[in-house]
Amino acid sequence: MANVIPDAWMPNADMERIHLHWTAGGHSANATDKKSYHILVEGNGNLVRGNHSIERNAPPPRSPRASHTKNANTGAIGVSLCCMRSARERPFNAGPSPMTETQWNKGLQVIAELAERYNILVTPTTILTHAEVEPNLRISQNNKWDIVRLAFDDRFRGPSGVGNEMRARVAALIGGAGPDGDGDDDGKMPDDARLPRFRVTDVAPSQLNFRRSPGGEKIGSLPERTVVERIGVHGEWWQVRTRLGYVGFVHSGFLSPV
Repeated sequence: MANVIPDAWMPNADMERIHLHWTAGGHSANATDKKSYHILVEGNGNLVRGNHSIERNAPPPRSPRASHTKNANTGAIGVSLCCMRSARERPFNAGPSPMTETQWNKGLQVIAELAERYNILVTPTTILTHAEVEPNLRISQNNKWDIVRLAFDDRFRGPSGVGNEMRARVAALIGGAGPDGDGDDDGKMPDDARLPRFRVTDVAPSQLNFRRSPGGEKIGSLPERTVVERIGVHGEWWQVRTRLGYVGFVHSGFLSPV
């Protein structure tokens, strides 16, 4: 994956999450947008840096910083697509500045690059849209609905529908697929023959630990017969991607080729 974010925009910082928003404005970043977000993606895919460095949102809480998500800014990087001015959720109307496919694709590249830079796993509680903050993190957001629809693709609807598509695409980019790597709306992995697939074996009746780093913190578990794609190899520890786009590390001794 070719880098799209300048190195100077990604300082050393202890970041935990990435939140994807839309600005509810036009296709160009304005002064208010730059105060609120770390990185903005304009309608033509151009990137604009916000006023506050990513490190300003690292723990502990401090001011000034990019206040992009109510009560959930500490440890969170705010990425926003410049679009959806005067949009309406029901009945859906994208307004005069609809999200473009160009900026959506660029936004996914930005998220994938940030996830790699700050070692942020691809999960529903670490990489999520603003619409998912309330259901996934249990933090009230005053009926924020960005992003529950894609103006250019009607297949994905609702917080989890759009969120799962976003995470599948981001995981595909991290795994080495091209920027147009696709994910099905049922959460299946992209079809990329370059990535070998394996099945979890010999762990029943328990489950295989899914870790943040090789031999590191446990972040979940994979049941017997779960199918994953191998993204990278770190000795006996392999970095894998699940069907829902979650990325983590497992011990290779419990994986058999599919």
